[in-house]
Amino acid sequence: MPKTKEKMEILQEQEVLLSKERTILSFMRTGLAFVTAGIAIAGFFQTFETAQIVGYILIGIGFIEVFESIRRLLLKQKEMEELKRYIREH
Repeated sequence: MPKTKEKMEILQEQEVLLSKERTILSFMRTGLAFVTAGIAIAGFFQTFETAQIVGYILIGIGFIEVFESIRRLLLKQKEMEELKRYIREH
């Protein structure tokens, strides 16, 4: 019976990791939307200095979000590989 409980715990941990991965990917999508919106605002309102500043700020925030999402995604993928290695060993 302990084997079944251990398998359930491993499956639950995999589910948690995969849900965190989906969340990180949605943050990345949001970051890309910020970049797109910033480019659109900065390009469309070229005569308004304030709108260009807002556009550049959105682009900066978007890039920060994308790079942070990539960093977190790589960490979660490393955790998933460690879990797979643990499963193979046991």
